Amino acid sequence: MTARRDHHHGCNLDRLHRDEITVAMNWVIRTCQDIIRAHSHKTFWVPSGTATGAAPTTDHLIESARADVLGKLRRHIDGAESIISSAEQERAKHQR
Repeated sequence: MTARRDHHHGCNLDRLHRDEITVAMNWVIRTCQDIIRAHSHKTFWVPSGTATGAAPTTDHLIESARADVLGKLRRHIDGAESIISSAEQERAKHQR
């Protein structure tokens, strides 16, 4: 009976990990889509605050890259990596 409960618990844990990873990756994809909608034109990056036809300064490009794209992606990628790492650690504990 105990072995059966452990197996059942393992299945639930596995499903929980799959769900958590899927949700995290969906957020990464949605963030990519949001960035594309807000900061691109014909699949090319358009830094925020750039006037049409104007050449942005290097400082503006750096600030915009971090604020518009890199920071947003990094937060969601770091979150997804954390969820995946936690799942790997929990799976390793239960497989011993």
